[in-house]
Amino acid sequence: MRLPSSKAGPGRWLTVVLLALAPLWAVGALGRGLWTPDEPRVADIAWRMAGQHHWVLPHLAGQAFLEKPPLSYWAAALSIRVFGDSAAALRVPNLLYALILALAMAALGFALDGVAAGVVTALVAGSALTAFRVSMWLAPDALLLAACAVALLGAYLGYQAPPGRRKLGGYALMHAGAAAGFMAKSAVGWLVPGLALLTLIAWERRWAELKRAELYAGVAIQAIVIAPWIVAVAHTARGAHALRVLFWYNLVGRFMSIAAPPAYRYTDAHHNSFAKYFLQLPIYLLPWTVLGAVAVRRAWDRVRLPAPRGTAWRFAVCASLPWLLLLSLAATARDIYAAPALLGVSLLIALCLGEWQRHAPTTGAALRWTRGTVAVIGSVLGALVIAVAVVRRPADHAMLWGAAWVAAIVLCVIAALRHAARAQRNGEVLHSFAWTYAAYAAAFCLSALAVFPTIDRWQNLPALAQRIHAGTLHEPLALLNPDETTVAMLDRGLRTHFTRLEVSPQAARSAVRRWFAAQGPRARLLVLLPGHAPGPFTPLLREIGTWRAPGDGEAGRLRADGAARIVRRYDLPQGRRYALLGPPVD
Repeated sequence: MRLPSSKAGPGRWLTVVLLALAPLWAVGALGRGLWTPDEPRVADIAWRMAGQHHWVLPHLAGQAFLEKPPLSYWAAALSIRVFGDSAAALRVPNLLYALILALAMAALGFALDGVAAGVVTALVAGSALTAFRVSMWLAPDALLLAACAVALLGAYLGYQAPPGRRKLGGYALMHAGAAAGFMAKSAVGWLVPGLALLTLIAWERRWAELKRAELYAGVAIQAIVIAPWIVAVAHTARGAHALRVLFWYNLVGRFMSIAAPPAYRYTDAHHNSFAKYFLQLPIYLLPWTVLGAVAVRRAWDRVRLPAPRGTAWRFAVCASLPWLLLLSLAATARDIYAAPALLGVSLLIALCLGEWQRHAPTTGAALRWTRGTVAVIGSVLGALVIAVAVVRRPADHAMLWGAAWVAAIVLCVIAALRHAARAQRNGEVLHSFAWTYAAYAAAFCLSALAVFPTIDRWQNLPALAQRIHAGTLHEPLALLNPDETTVAMLDRGLRTHFTRLEVSPQAARSAVRRWFAAQGPRARLLVLLPGHAPGPFTPLLREIGTWRAPGDGEAGRLRADGAARIVRRYDLPQGRRYALLGPPVD
């Protein structure tokens, strides 16, 4: 890996950045199947949409799916039409989103503090654990993250530009990104850039910015993109209900408890606490956690600087902290919700390293600790590769195969970290960071190539669905309180005919009895069982005391009550378990 000089132009460094991120993108998007949660559901929605004539609303197993606007589903459906129905084809749009994210964050870092900041911002935003996971995950959040990056870039360019075309262009870019974000995940696409810009205006008391015509001209872009879709939704059957679900139950209902039908009570799951996101932020940032902590501490002083230097630091804080605070007040919490806040943290890290690059330090504990973090991550991944080798291969070859693969990981990581340490001693902070990133990327990609095929077997829902479909092809089938993954896996590519029994636990017994009585002795009921099925890792987990055989849950209770009998079981190794129930034998 030959890095350009620190004085090289933005174009050469941008090329290096994109080439450096490409292996992560290839492995994360193209090198694995569809994993739970969320991905099987989105795959079914996109598969359905690829065959629909009307694309106003997405559908899950033939029923309108009203949780998100459809832009990301449109993209996945188009990809299916072009490349066929496969996990890799479904994630082709993710590669585009990741590219947009890298380019936008590189441009934003460059606008804040030059080439070094652009390089660091793009690499951190593209590889930090949660941001990378979101970018590669088949879900609307990938498009949302890229759209937020574009909107933040436009907000900063518009805010810093003098009145006229440049300010108009910057804010127009912000509105375009916000419109794409809205069409990916509703008003969240507005909130991230809107909170950042409004907080910065209030912080610097530049209230006149709110009177600029350039700030509002781009609203026309949003109207052109969003309004036709909302009108089309309103004109569908039960359009008022669809709009209420999209913008009240699913949006406001995630931030506070509201009166809603049981299917849309989002506060019943993913419970939040005020400090949750801040306590988990170090994990979200891996492997850049130490640099993030140092950059946050440095920002405490730098935000007091006058413009323009202080504005750069203040904008980075505004791009992360307000969104995290708003999330902390919400009733629900998931780690992926915090991904847009990592964009601002990546800017803080970039500004911090940019200062170190200019002052050319020969020592730096944060960089050393980051190399240590990467070394620890590489060790953990190597141990995982050994464990997978032992359970996948015959015993006489397992250790040899695993040792060879781990040796390749270790050699790559050590070589890259040695280059990073040497660059730091020479005062080349940018080169040191780039080599540290190379060590992490090598450890992750090489480990993923060994581990992902095993996870694919645990997550092979299409094979499981095919077995269930074949076993119930000529029998009436019902699903008892199915989750979306169960519905999606039985529908995608198979269109398995089933009835959903959505009942409370107290009413399950009587509902099951009525189903069997109405459908006759050949009727079948599929129930998701708790826990995971045993597999190759079970003996190891049992040895360390972390394995406990799961029970049969609701299926066991129905059998004990005499309401049903277990006809057969379906499962994946280390994966999902199902019981197929039939009427009790008299």
